[in-house]
Amino acid sequence: MSSILKITEASSLAFHAAVIIARENEKMVSAKEISKILNVSCDHLSKVLQRLAKMGIMKSLRGPDGGFKFAKNPSEVNLMEIYEAIEGRFNYQSCLLGKDVCKSEKCVLGKLSEKINKEVFDYFTNTTVADLL
Repeated sequence: MSSILKITEASSLAFHAAVIIARENEKMVSAKEISKILNVSCDHLSKVLQRLAKMGIMKSLRGPDGGFKFAKNPSEVNLMEIYEAIEGRFNYQSCLLGKDVCKSEKCVLGKLSEKINKEVFDYFTNTTVADLL
């Protein structure tokens, strides 16, 4: 099934893993455990979680009792922080072509792209991981 809204697999993994980790409160959760729950590649998930750790959202610990947990309270982490840790700064483009075409002429989609980007931006900014528990 096709979808208009496209979020990369890495961002989607980050959102889902964050909720799983938040459910465990302060317990370390391994990438292997999460990958089994989500039925995804443990290697890819590990890279995503390491990125979240590098950005200070998660804490990581290596070894048999290691894993990941939040560096701060999940109620203080919004989805935009997670998204931007994976993808970089949220690109608020109104042109689907990524060009200035719509600045010189009326966009064939009107303000639809701008409206959807604003809604996603607002949702990511105003929704914390704790809200999703």
